[in-house]
Amino acid sequence: MSASSETTSSGTICDQVDKEEGRYGCRGANRYIILVIGLFFLSFLLSSIICYNACYVSMVNPQSSPYWEDFVNSNKSLDEINWNDPDLPLSQRRFAFDTTQKSLGFAAGFLGAIAAVVPMSRLTARFGVHKVMTLSGILGTFLVVITPIVITWSFPVFVILRVLQGITLANLFTTAGVVVNEWAAVNEKGLFISVLSAHVEMGAVFTMPVSGALATSAGWPWVFYLHGAILGALTILWAVYYRDRAVKHPFVQRKEWRKISFGKKLDQTGKGSNETPIRKIVSSIVIWGVWIAVIGNFLVSQFSISYAPIYLRGVIGCTPTEAGLLTLIPMACLLVIKFSTGFFSDRIKSISDLTKMKMFNSCALLGSSIFFIILSCSSPGGSKVLDVILLSIPMALLGFSSGGYSKCAVMVSGQYSPFVMSIVQIIACSSLMAGSFLVPALTPSDSFSEWQRVFMIYGAVLAITNTIFIVFARAEPAKWAQQKGDLTLAEAVMGSEPKNTEVMPVDSEVGASPRI
Repeated sequence: MSASSETTSSGTICDQVDKEEGRYGCRGANRYIILVIGLFFLSFLLSSIICYNACYVSMVNPQSSPYWEDFVNSNKSLDEINWNDPDLPLSQRRFAFDTTQKSLGFAAGFLGAIAAVVPMSRLTARFGVHKVMTLSGILGTFLVVITPIVITWSFPVFVILRVLQGITLANLFTTAGVVVNEWAAVNEKGLFISVLSAHVEMGAVFTMPVSGALATSAGWPWVFYLHGAILGALTILWAVYYRDRAVKHPFVQRKEWRKISFGKKLDQTGKGSNETPIRKIVSSIVIWGVWIAVIGNFLVSQFSISYAPIYLRGVIGCTPTEAGLLTLIPMACLLVIKFSTGFFSDRIKSISDLTKMKMFNSCALLGSSIFFIILSCSSPGGSKVLDVILLSIPMALLGFSSGGYSKCAVMVSGQYSPFVMSIVQIIACSSLMAGSFLVPALTPSDSFSEWQRVFMIYGAVLAITNTIFIVFARAEPAKWAQQKGDLTLAEAVMGSEPKNTEVMPVDSEVGASPRI
């Protein structure tokens, strides 16, 4: 066979391979499909918890009870009426929770998450996020569906159920860290971080308006049934499509795997480091700066996902449906800011990574702090539109955090970011739980004078935590996360020797197909 014939034959084979990869490789976009599935799955795991917060206003509203008219015509007090009468359908039952019960209902889920973080992290290290999160999704689906029956039966049992639900939250940030490390290309980490960290706001964007409208129209139990159905469907999708290793995914082809694996290091045995340097991580002042920033961010996030509808109804005078819909405005703005921040933080090259992180983090925490202080000094009542806008600004500004402490955590900790993110999970849930007790204690009658104190606390905490982060932030891997002279994934597959080379463009031909 002539050389020209061999060349033609080789070209034909390559063309066929490229066509097959385009057909079965989802055009090299599998990592983005994984990103979207991960975002919605994590979002609805959280939504299955906060849907209770979203329909709380309807559940405790006695004016929508069939017994309200009889109560008005009687001389009885609210406590003398059995609003949770077993003879009523579930959708018509109402509850008269005291301050302690209100706090426990909000906080119990976060308490369960805190207690389960370490066990769930160990299970993830042993079995992988695919199996662990699939079981979490199954558990979460079952628990959210039975919530209406349990809460009408026994409040103490409901608190236990909320604690068990918290187990499904314990691994959200760890899962996000694993997905970023395994599926994001080196020059796409900012995008992946911003998208996956948006699961908190994404859940709220759907849950708050939909739950408010559904609780008013069809009855509050249907809020839980809807979230159970969606979470069940996403759990199945996660179980079927996700893989712990990109190289083992049936749809990840040669070109996409090269992009994902480029620049990622293994040790020279080809196995990567299995031991997490816990002592070095917890003694890192940079990591502590990240963790402290998390406190400020999630203390305020509690207001966004739990108390904003209560404030809108109790202080501004919105109906439950209006409160749910209006909460969508700052959450939607936050998501736009968060996604845009992640996109541009990867692509702005005229500013150093450290400067970008400090700038974005200050826009998030310090900017939000300033507007919360302004909000505390602005008594509502003049214009409902202006009141809602002023409330929305500090909530929306938190979206810039995806280019701040979130990115710093991954850049500094490198391959150990899942452990760092597991501590972020503990701190985030602790902040959310603290807010669950702090806010109800400071706002027993939901008056603006009471909320002023809450907003001032938010402003002070955000300013302090941002300042600490800005002082200690770094943009390069810590010494314990550096792997000098190690093999890249592509070099390990090719059997190459480790070598000191400059970073090449992602599209460069640096490796072979993971499949023979």
